Amino acid sequence: MGRYGNGASVMDVARDAGVSEGSVVNFTTRCFTAIESMQTYLEKRWMDEHLGFTGGHWRDGWVMYDGTIIVLYARPDLNGDVYYTRKANYGFNLQMCQVGNVPSNLRIVDYTHGMTGSAHDSAAFAHTAAAKYPDWFFGDGEFAWADSAYAVNSRTIPVHKEPASFRRENKIFDQVVSHIRVRSEHCMGALKGRFQCLRGLRVRIRSAADHTDACRWITVEIVLHNFIIDVEGLEGTSQWMTPHGRQEEFKDRGARHPPLYYEVGDDADAKRRQLVEEIVAIKSME
Repeated sequence: MGRYGNGASVMDVARDAGVSEGSVVNFTTRCFTAIESMQTYLEKRWMDEHLGFTGGHWRDGWVMYDGTIIVLYARPDLNGDVYYTRKANYGFNLQMCQVGNVPSNLRIVDYTHGMTGSAHDSAAFAHTAAAKYPDWFFGDGEFAWADSAYAVNSRTIPVHKEPASFRRENKIFDQVVSHIRVRSEHCMGALKGRFQCLRGLRVRIRSAADHTDACRWITVEIVLHNFIIDVEGLEGTSQWMTPHGRQEEFKDRGARHPPLYYEVGDDADAKRRQLVEEIVAIKSME
């Protein structure tokens, strides 16, 4: 999982480890099974401690949804065109929810994958727990931040799209939210930085089973990412808190495209308008 490109070949790993190529595949599969068996236990323990079910402190923080592309090293043989992304490569659309206060611990609390790279972020977001079970995931008045690719409603508050983003009060709002977006990008950088295979996942997709195997790689790395944070805490995430400037932000965002759907009616944007007024009022006092 710490390799990508030519260095990720089974032959190379087998030579370094001093075992046969078949053993590399078998050991990897068995380790994946062991890690997946930890997932339910780790997630339940964290929810009990932090999600407020037993007096946790997660409610004092914030959550933000964002998407990233898990690149495949080669074009899939099965329905390859649907894996083609807006960044001119082939891959999966991974939606992640990052939770934090100040500073963020870069933990992933909700995610969904399996949608191909051609899927819009808002279409992939529809498969997350927050979209499927909003009343369970959010309490009264709670919501998740998001970028402009997502639909606006009382549970998902994205930044503004043009031309609404040109208004002064909306610019102030979007600038404040962008500071949270940087932390979300750090989370993606930590995940791909720790597990280099996500920079070019070497799974050749020739069947539906291969698609499932590729998703399994992503799941295992997310489980280990959260496990490392449990063990190391903020010390294990500080190295990923590097400056994230305008050029990096533009590169991560990619080409602009409108949301796949909108909620109809004035109530859809009521929560965001309220937040805009509150943030502008705070900034004017400063």
